[in-house]
Amino acid sequence: MSDTASISPKDDGPLLVSNGPGITDAQGVTADAKPVVALCRCGASANKPFCDGSHAAASFSSAPGSAKLRNTPIDYSGTVDGVPVTISYTPVLCTHAAQCQAKAASVFDPKAKPWVQPDGGKLTEIMDVMAACPSGALRVSVGDQEPQHLTTGEVSIRIEKDGPYHVTNVGLEAEFNGEGASRAKYSLCRCGLSNNKPFCDGSHYDAKWSDGS
Repeated sequence: MSDTASISPKDDGPLLVSNGPGITDAQGVTADAKPVVALCRCGASANKPFCDGSHAAASFSSAPGSAKLRNTPIDYSGTVDGVPVTISYTPVLCTHAAQCQAKAASVFDPKAKPWVQPDGGKLTEIMDVMAACPSGALRVSVGDQEPQHLTTGEVSIRIEKDGPYHVTNVGLEAEFNGEGASRAKYSLCRCGLSNNKPFCDGSHYDAKWSDGS
């Protein structure tokens, strides 16, 4: 993890990124890095992803919502390629990026019960999903290993179209809600609707929020 890059959520205001990487937009274009960048998290800025002060007029509150959140993991176990595998899913951290369905539809199927069935796929597919999950909502235990996230060594802040900021290896000055949450990769709300601020909880998906891009 970077020793210098950090994100500080300001009360009722933006996400202040210090010494961070360039911001990568939804088209994959990365802007030049700057010493300090203020990123919108109220959803109202006319200059997204950057803050333009709209949070004040919008009476944005950075306080978490009052909705009851499922912040403890749900475990799904099976035998994969002859090895016991347990996938742990923490609902409050899920951003609905759907990388799990894209990479291993036979394991992750929202229409099935249970929706996660480890023995429906291959271990390589499951590990690909763990690496691709941007929010840290998914962890995996293989054999007698402790549950683990998979991530790369990159330092990045990526924007999902009509979705959150996906952050890798940037320190965050906030408490992490969600048992087993990863400090190496996490997703931050930018629509202003999350009940788990500063983290994304998928509210943009339910509200069909658009960033206007």
